[in-house]
Amino acid sequence: MVDRTNSKTLPTGVRIRENALEINFTSKKQRYYITLPHPPTAEGIRTAAKIRSDLINKAKWGLLTEKDIAQAKGLDVTETESMDGQQVLFQEVAQKFLKFSIANKDSKNGYRKILECHWMPYFALTPIANITTEDIEEVIIDRDFQTAKTFNNCATPLRGVFELAVKHNQISVNPMNKIQNRKVQVETPDPFTRKEMEALLAWLDKSLHDEDKFYRWYFEFAFWTGCRPSEMIALRESDIDWFNGTFKVNKSRVRGLEKKVTKTHTSREVYLNERSTLALKALLQFKKDQGYQTDYVMLCPKTKEPFFNEKPPRERLVEAMKACSIRHRPAYNARHTYATMLLMDGVNPMFVADQLGHSLQMLIKRYTKWLHGDKNKQEIAKLSVTRTA
Repeated sequence: MVDRTNSKTLPTGVRIRENALEINFTSKKQRYYITLPHPPTAEGIRTAAKIRSDLINKAKWGLLTEKDIAQAKGLDVTETESMDGQQVLFQEVAQKFLKFSIANKDSKNGYRKILECHWMPYFALTPIANITTEDIEEVIIDRDFQTAKTFNNCATPLRGVFELAVKHNQISVNPMNKIQNRKVQVETPDPFTRKEMEALLAWLDKSLHDEDKFYRWYFEFAFWTGCRPSEMIALRESDIDWFNGTFKVNKSRVRGLEKKVTKTHTSREVYLNERSTLALKALLQFKKDQGYQTDYVMLCPKTKEPFFNEKPPRERLVEAMKACSIRHRPAYNARHTYATMLLMDGVNPMFVADQLGHSLQMLIKRYTKWLHGDKNKQEIAKLSVTRTA
């Protein structure tokens, strides 16, 4: 018989039944009732609440196994059973993959969602040693990934799960070895022309007032340094070397979190030029005039805090493009603009690659079109020259 005398004081989903603790919860329309091997004391009740919470979290992510339930009941589950490759389920290895992954928080959350959405419905309760390359290929066909990039992103955590199983001797061969990433079409950079850049900056200078004037100098700095938005909003005064005319780029801000690395995990030293120096001094003067007490160079005028993301400046540039009747491009393309201006002016590609944080090979691959400056236009112009006999 259920003891309801103290039910109002018990945690949700915990009750005393025949002088024992019972927890209950629902997952995927199935109701679980589990009697625990803990006495109905204050300490036992706290333990029961924690066990229930852990089981609910596992169920939420599709990681709940019969072994988890057996352990909660206090049944004897031998370690050898879980280490036997034939008994270890895909979801158990997936759980460990997420736990041991050294990826950042955003990437881990992404992996978790991918595994839950695309792979758990098919493989969760399958012994990992039984999953073959053919099984995976059938799931890939069933999922019908719409783009190569989406497929590659979804294959990454799946490949990681099997790699962990190989490492722990639960399988001998990774079945993903024969499944290659799909080729992603690399789009050619689409920079603003110098004339377009100057028109955008002129509109920002004329149309923005008071605290919004900040964005005029933000984009002056973006166009003349080639920094990624995530690098710009992480920049600090302590990164600037005025004596040598440089600043360090060694971190980024993404969704309000500061990372101690750049997108490519490569730090670099960017040289200031006349216009980026002017922009940087204007940004620091703006911060001083506003009375900001922080080391960050870029602060959102609206919140007075470091930027959560690059959306506020992006919206200003979109407004400028519309006003100037300039074809829309992402604000990120200010970086491409700087790169192509340098190359068109004949700057050494090695220096350009270093300033952007690219390898020389990557720079040449992405910006081949601009490596010869105006010579390409000169060559094509020859086609229209009228030759006399």
